[in-house]
Amino acid sequence: MRVIRYIVIAWFLTNNIFAKDLYYSDEFQIKFQSENIKLKKEEYINIFKHTSFKKLIHSLLTDFEYERVNNIITIDLINNFLFSLNINEEKINNNNYSSKIQLTYDNSKIINYFINNNINFIPYEPEKFLIIIFDQKLFSEKILSKENVFYEYLSLNNLKYEYFVTPNLDINDRYIIKKEDFLSKKIKNYEQLVNKYKYKNILLVHSISDLNGVSINSYIYKNNNFELIDNVYFSEIDYELFFHNLHKKTLNYWKNNNIVNSSKITNLTCRIKTLNLIELKKIKEIIKQNNIIKNINAESISYNNSTYNLLYYGNLNILINSLYKDKLELKSYNNKCSITIL
Repeated sequence: MRVIRYIVIAWFLTNNIFAKDLYYSDEFQIKFQSENIKLKKEEYINIFKHTSFKKLIHSLLTDFEYERVNNIITIDLINNFLFSLNINEEKINNNNYSSKIQLTYDNSKIINYFINNNINFIPYEPEKFLIIIFDQKLFSEKILSKENVFYEYLSLNNLKYEYFVTPNLDINDRYIIKKEDFLSKKIKNYEQLVNKYKYKNILLVHSISDLNGVSINSYIYKNNNFELIDNVYFSEIDYELFFHNLHKKTLNYWKNNNIVNSSKITNLTCRIKTLNLIELKKIKEIIKQNNIIKNINAESISYNNSTYNLLYYGNLNILINSLYKDKLELKSYNNKCSITIL
């Protein structure tokens, strides 16, 4: 049984590393008529390269850093990070052409480019936010209800807001989150909410309507408190404008709290606990592939308890989160550090 466990761990870790280093674009469809199909095809592919690459780096950068990079993007620069270009279902009939293409980028090369050019970056995909909405009107109050018009809008337009997750809006929800939570600015049943939906990021929207208009305060739940990130007023609410701006502000808030300072390098000495040397080797492979770890050097090696020095970019919390996403747990306390497989 132990042999099987080692094989499963090795397979998982290897595939996890490979998937992490590659980014697959959406599939794009090309269809046109031209007397010069080769030239026209290249033009379309270059358009899709720009579109997919900008989408990728925008997810890895704050708006400020994105504007820095966006001004210097060229096809030659994009091609440096291109891992593959797949063309499927290609058809040519006289001057008619059609195909489907998908682009794959090398994330490690992109992160190395950010580091070498002192560009601060996000080391992993932004996380989603569970959105809790309290719609408080003069004669009605709706929190987790299907009759809440904010949720009605989101249900019809959910594809526009990929980092928002809506609750089930079932009866149980109404026992977890109540009006009093918004008024006291504390979620009494926070752990219960997280356990149910598996999202630790909570976005709370409190809409207060009167005869003159609507005031909307939006908060991130952090350290057991409501942290205001947006305050807007509408004489007549524009749901599309409201959610567009809130989605952008929420994403930028998350990025600013998870950004890696590419000019900050820190040293950390950790014990790596393993069952054997095979497991140690796999853990080291993951650590070496981690984009925010600059270097790893052995201080001492033993059968199941070795010590290594890590040089990493940014702060410790981001390193911990980054390794956690790779199924490694880093614990640091009293100037002591340990790393184990989750």
